[in-house]
Amino acid sequence: MHVIDISDYQTNIDWSELAKHCEGVIIKISEGCTLSRLHGKHIAAASARGIPWGVYCYTHATTAARARQEAQTVIQALRALGYGNPKLGAWIDIEDRKVLSMPPDMVTACASAFISALNGVGIEAGIYASLSTYRANLKISLLADYVPYWCAQYGPRCCFKDFFPRKKLRGWQYTDGYTINGKKYDRNEWY
Repeated sequence: MHVIDISDYQTNIDWSELAKHCEGVIIKISEGCTLSRLHGKHIAAASARGIPWGVYCYTHATTAARARQEAQTVIQALRALGYGNPKLGAWIDIEDRKVLSMPPDMVTACASAFISALNGVGIEAGIYASLSTYRANLKISLLADYVPYWCAQYGPRCCFKDFFPRKKLRGWQYTDGYTINGKKYDRNEWY
């Protein structure tokens, strides 16, 4: 299915039109331990239209303890909204420069802590990153086989499975220029 991911940058969304272009939406719920301004509005709009949704946290975690705090921010926000667990999961977005400057085993430990905290309360969680980040900044071999991955690689084909054939690819972000009514969105294939 096709999925759009959105954040506070997408304001005044025409949800009826958006629904014609996607079958799901992933919403930025937080950056670090700070909630996104529009996460509640976006989740409510998707829920009201029956659009499956998920959430992501743009991580700033440089320790496993901080990653667990970021996960708790997500858990508390989801519970406060009362829409239940996100059907499309919760994702740790690994692209912050400070995070990427750490050794791969530290980045992996932070991602694992985030995922474990969410899984511990029954929310499926995984990692969003670019293919180059998966290859250079994470030690995917250290993570459990059940961990799902959402790979950003713009172009005609996703090469994630070429490098990680046994890992669970859930989504492929293939463009940041998908246009709906003159507004640009990130668009993904979801498996």
